[in-house]
Amino acid sequence: MTLLNSPSFRPAPGRPGSDRPLSQEERQAWLEKFHKIKLFKQLPEKQLESIIPYFAESRFDKETVVFFERDLPSETGSKIYFVLSGCVKLVKYSSDGESTIVRLASVGEFFGVTGALTDKPYPFSAEVLTNTQVLVIDRAHFIQVVEMLPQLALEMIVELGEVLWFNYETHNQVVKKTDARVSKILLYHLKRDGAEETPEGLLLKINLPHEYIASMTGIAYEESVRIVSRLKKNYGCINYLRGGKIVITQLEKLREVAQADEAWGF
Repeated sequence: MTLLNSPSFRPAPGRPGSDRPLSQEERQAWLEKFHKIKLFKQLPEKQLESIIPYFAESRFDKETVVFFERDLPSETGSKIYFVLSGCVKLVKYSSDGESTIVRLASVGEFFGVTGALTDKPYPFSAEVLTNTQVLVIDRAHFIQVVEMLPQLALEMIVELGEVLWFNYETHNQVVKKTDARVSKILLYHLKRDGAEETPEGLLLKINLPHEYIASMTGIAYEESVRIVSRLKKNYGCINYLRGGKIVITQLEKLREVAQADEAWGF
């Protein structure tokens, strides 16, 4: 892992203190970036243009650690990150080194918000899984943006609520059947990240290798392999391909195994 000690962020032209305004080409490029983020994609272009100066852009190499669990956000600028490309693993480690993935922040997702807004120690580490591009905003500028566009605060609360709900559903030990917990992981990522229609079925747009599934559900790696195999062979509802690519071949059957209700949105 590479620790990100002194990140080199690229502020948008037109940012307070910047020495030049945005060109038309730069403005369009920034609008395209905002349209990748769920929190911003529904905003009118005029509103998006008004918040461009408050953001910066950065790229993280694979295996970079953006921040460590228990770090104080104020020590690194109290930043909120919005993923434009790539994927970031938000993970907790036990005292004996075992890890639990809290969630995967992929394209359109944000992370770091609870720490940035409260200056409480980060509850997890953020580790870059693949080369990743992000938009970044610090706490002070984010507060200014919310004052300009208060509906963003409500949208962010809704998205954070979705994350909490997902964590409860997938880590809830009352759901004894691990087949159901793993199936819920797949349904959640189908709903959040989407899928590509193929002749075989719905190919998830995010890769979920066995070790990720195991860590997200609190089961052993070997058990994850067995469950995925059962979902494929016994239930016939998925196909697992090399590298963690997953095709959902029978959505209704997967919902049945997951014991999913209307709240899952399918």
